[in-house]
Amino acid sequence: MQVREGSARSTGLLRPLAAGVIVSLFVGMAGGASAATLSIKGVVLDGLANPRGMTFGADGWLYVTEAGAGGTGPSIIGGAGDTLSYGETGAITRWRAGSRERVAENLPSLAAEGGFGATGVHDVTFYNGSLYTVFGFGGDPNQRDGLVASTSNALLLGQVARVIGGTVSPIADIAALERDGGPDDERNSNPYGLTSGPDGLFVADAGGNDILSVAEDGAVNPVTFIPPTPNPLPFGPPVYQSVPTGIGTAPDGTILVSELTGFPFPEGAARVLSVRPDGHLSTVATGFTNLIDLVVGSTGEIFALETDSDSLLNPGTTGSLFKILTDGTVELLFDGLENPTGLAIGSDGTFYVGVNGLSPTGGQVLALAPSIAPVPLPAGLPLLLAGIGSLGYLGRRRRSGTGETCNP
Repeated sequence: MQVREGSARSTGLLRPLAAGVIVSLFVGMAGGASAATLSIKGVVLDGLANPRGMTFGADGWLYVTEAGAGGTGPSIIGGAGDTLSYGETGAITRWRAGSRERVAENLPSLAAEGGFGATGVHDVTFYNGSLYTVFGFGGDPNQRDGLVASTSNALLLGQVARVIGGTVSPIADIAALERDGGPDDERNSNPYGLTSGPDGLFVADAGGNDILSVAEDGAVNPVTFIPPTPNPLPFGPPVYQSVPTGIGTAPDGTILVSELTGFPFPEGAARVLSVRPDGHLSTVATGFTNLIDLVVGSTGEIFALETDSDSLLNPGTTGSLFKILTDGTVELLFDGLENPTGLAIGSDGTFYVGVNGLSPTGGQVLALAPSIAPVPLPAGLPLLLAGIGSLGYLGRRRRSGTGETCNP
C-alpha cells in the first residue's frame, strides 16, 4: 500500500510560534493561519477480505464488513459478464482500542477466480439498537435460485439482514424486488449501501440504480430511481448508469447518496445527490470520480470517498477523501489512498478508511487524524528577523561602550 498526504483548501488553526513581539509581528504579517490536513495515525485492522462499509456502534466498536473471497462452489454470471463463484468466506469484524473480534462469519460471497473484488456483505448500520447488514449480488436475481439449491445460506445474497449474537437473519429481499419488475429493463441487483433513518432503513442498489426503504417489519418500498446520464466520452454506450454506492442520512432526515458512475466511468462525473421522501432528486455536489462511500457529519457536512480518483479505466488505483461543506464548498482532505472502499468517523474526529479494498487477503483499515502543517514563512520575514537580531546586537555594543551592564 502506498499513501501520500493530501492538502486541505481551508484555513486551519492559529499556531503561535514564539512569544512577545515576534508573535505579534508574525501574526500581523502571515495572518496566523495554517493548512489543516489529515495524516496517517496507524493501521487498526489488517488481513481483511475485501473490506466494504463500516460504522461505529453506540458501544464504541467499529464494525467492518468483509465481502469475502468467493469460493469453489456454484457460479453465476455477473453483471459485467464475468463468472463469479460462491463461497462462505465473508464476515463482519469489529475493532475497539486494539481489540479485534468476529461478529459474524462464514457469510456468503461471490468472486471471480483469485477472490479479488468480491461481492458479499457490503455495509452495516444500527437501527433501534440492533445491527443490520446488507448483502450484494451483482447479477440477474433469477440466478440466485441455482445457488440456493446448493446452499440455503446463499439466500442472504441481495437481502437486508439483522445480526443478533452472531446469527444473521434475512428480513428484506431487495433482489426479489428487482427480479419481479425493477424500474428499467435490465435485471441486475447489487445492494451496496445501507443507512438508518427516522422511520427505518434505506438501501442503495448499485445494480438496480435505485434507492429503497425497508421498514422494521421487512416491507420494501422504492423511493426513487436514478436515471442514466448521456455519455460525454467518444467511446462507450450512449448513456452511463448512476451506480449509487454510499448512502447516509442528514440531520434533517434527508437521504444523501454517492455515485460511482458506470462504464465508461467518466472523470469528474460522479455526484452526491439528495433524495426527498417523495423521491425528488437534487445535486448537492459534483466533479468527483468513482465515489464509493459517504458519511454525514452531525452538523450536515458530508465526507465523500473516491475509490479511484483518475477513473477505473485509467492505470491509477488510488482514491481521495473530500469534505463538502453545507454551502457546497468542496475541500480535499487526503489523497493517495490505495483502493479505498469504506469510511467511518469516530467520536473524537478520527477518520477510519478501508483500503486495499479489492484484495481477498490484504484489506486494511487506516486511522487518519487531523494534523497541523508547518506554516511557511512569508517572503521577507527571514531578513526582517535578521535585522531585528542585528539591532539587538548593536544595542548591546552601544550599552557596553558606555560602561553599562548588558545581560545577554
